Amino acid sequence: MSARSIHLPRYGRVSKPPPVRLTTRDVRILEAIHAYDGLLSFSQVKRLFFSGKSQAEQRLKLLYQNGYLNRPDRKQRLRLPEMVYWLDKRGAEVVASLEGLSLKEFTWRQEPRWFQVEHDLSVTDFRLDLEQACRQNPQVSLETWVPESEFQAYPDRVEYTHNNEKMKRYIRPDGFFLLGTDQHRIRYLLEIDRGTEDNPRFLRDKILPGLAYIKSQAYDERFGHRSGRWLVITTGGRRMANMLLQARRADTKGVYYFTTFDQIHPSTLLFAPIWRRADRDEPMPLLFIE
Repeated sequence: MSARSIHLPRYGRVSKPPPVRLTTRDVRILEAIHAYDGLLSFSQVKRLFFSGKSQAEQRLKLLYQNGYLNRPDRKQRLRLPEMVYWLDKRGAEVVASLEGLSLKEFTWRQEPRWFQVEHDLSVTDFRLDLEQACRQNPQVSLETWVPESEFQAYPDRVEYTHNNEKMKRYIRPDGFFLLGTDQHRIRYLLEIDRGTEDNPRFLRDKILPGLAYIKSQAYDERFGHRSGRWLVITTGGRRMANMLLQARRADTKGVYYFTTFDQIHPSTLLFAPIWRRADRDEPMPLLFIE
């Protein structure tokens, strides 16, 4: 019996699902979910691997029904912007074997962090846009991406001063990446901000520790350098203006770049003037290529 000839429920598994023979694309889907910090939305999987919606839906249902992928139940789905997928046991076994590991040795996300699924999907959207931008601009290469999970597992701690008070904070960026051009290799730390209200403590909680981190021995030991830029992507112009105002109270020296989600696109991310700095009046591009 073909997979198309029986009804596969949207929620819950059937007792005898139609068998699935893993294709090269199926394996790549499993690898991608693991590589993108353990979680992808339906639209992200479709963007990476499918041209049509119905084809993607049918294949992902089969992988779910056969225990390669997991996804939310009906109640969990109601709290999410769209369907999401993560590895189930059989999928984790496939990816582990590709890395020469047993399932016991393999570290994988067994469930989403439900309180920040939208945040995690936003990080992946940015990463996909960045990867596409680099493919479209061969003079720029994405040499490294370190996911948030790495910083969550092994955070660095910095010390800094605010209003003459010594403070300590663990640094957990939403990602780190390295862009290479013919002239430069530039390190970036990502901060995805989905808040809607102004944050009066952004200077104390984000900017000052972020500046201290780039200058720290911990950063040097981790990345082999003491230079970098923080990219902050937020929800709207008003919140960004508040962040810029606070950034001007610190000597950020061009370290912090700000923009909004609606400005980010593969065609704009690198070379369009969509980024704002506290020390410049006009928006600027992320990169200048001579």
